Amino acid sequence: MITKTLEMTQEDQTASYQMIKDEHLASLVVTSQTLAGSKINLSSYQQVVFSDCVFYAVEFQMVTFENCVFDNCNFEFSHIRKCKFKNCSFNNCTWKATSTINTIYVNCVLDQYLSQLTEVNDNETAFTSDIQLLIAC
Repeated sequence: MITKTLEMTQEDQTASYQMIKDEHLASLVVTSQTLAGSKINLSSYQQVVFSDCVFYAVEFQMVTFENCVFDNCNFEFSHIRKCKFKNCSFNNCTWKATSTINTIYVNCVLDQYLSQLTEVNDNETAFTSDIQLLIAC
């Protein structure tokens, strides 16, 4: 796994950018974490539960999620590109100014907004008869 933190300073402002590459996590629960202004590349997550997490201005590229759960997560100004989600569920997530492009969703439970995002861009969605679309009220 390669994790780099790059810091940029402009006059009175300091920004931190984290690059995560080749990260492989399995059987974890990640709760109330914020990842901002970062790029996750060539990584895989298996049986990871993300609960009450914030992904702000995060770019996911060529990342695989298998049997993962996203509960009450906030995806804001983030981009999901060339990723694969298999047997994942998204429950009560928010998707503000977020895109998903060239991403595959196989046997996933998608909330209403993510389902709309997958239809707009070049994404593949494969459902089986036991998978349902959640409608947010």
